[in-house]
Amino acid sequence: MTTKSELIRPRNIETYYYDEIKNESRAKQIVQAEIASKRRVMQLVVEEVTRDKYILIEGFIYYSAIVTDQPNVKIPCRVHPSTSDEERLIHILKTGVPLEKGTSWLFKNEHVMKLIQDHNLTESEIANKTNLNLATVNRYILDNRIPLHIREKAIEMKAKTVLEKICSSTVIPEQVKSILYEKAIIKPGNAYRLTGRKFDYMKVFCSSCTIPDALLNNSFALEHLINELLYSNFKIKKHMNSLLSSFLNHERGDKEVYEEASIH
Repeated sequence: MTTKSELIRPRNIETYYYDEIKNESRAKQIVQAEIASKRRVMQLVVEEVTRDKYILIEGFIYYSAIVTDQPNVKIPCRVHPSTSDEERLIHILKTGVPLEKGTSWLFKNEHVMKLIQDHNLTESEIANKTNLNLATVNRYILDNRIPLHIREKAIEMKAKTVLEKICSSTVIPEQVKSILYEKAIIKPGNAYRLTGRKFDYMKVFCSSCTIPDALLNNSFALEHLINELLYSNFKIKKHMNSLLSSFLNHERGDKEVYEEASIH
């Protein structure tokens, strides 16, 4: 079977994983920019695994936008004959990592982890088959010390973005990371849940403070500290009010000095 061209509705195309775009105006901008660029005749490349069943292998950024903006409008696709699951995943990484710069860490992680878990490939084998260097492949692998239940729970609790940020952070100590993984999968709305914003505060905290080894090696005390920070929202409100007060006091002091100088 040779490659062919077809008009296919985006909602009829399956993916292993794609970066969901919830902002409709952003999705529309991406679609319009892609159409205007006219870089290629076929914006999406798929494999036809069975009759009228397609899996996306190229064009993930455009797909993320079009499936939000125009999921039922038929668009031109280049259709390849079906290969194996392993070959398909290799192709996605081989073309997607160097060419689709806008895809997330999670996008690469999903495909790398499928090759490791479903097809028993080593990191070196993946690097060889995808023409990526080993360091690049390793960059998209979750810390092996993270239990499987956290990865699964992260999907259910919609915490994968936060999980990604924890993994890739270079300023947060490993002992702190192991606790943050658990906090990220707490039910939404819970005061102890690590949200994206609280993660940003945690990153600033770890960048500004050197946590002593005695505390890092005391998991009970370390978790107590993290709980206090999360529950109080890092005392941001109190801190901001303190900043305002210090500014007003400073302004008041400058005014008094100025008035005193004027009198003399």
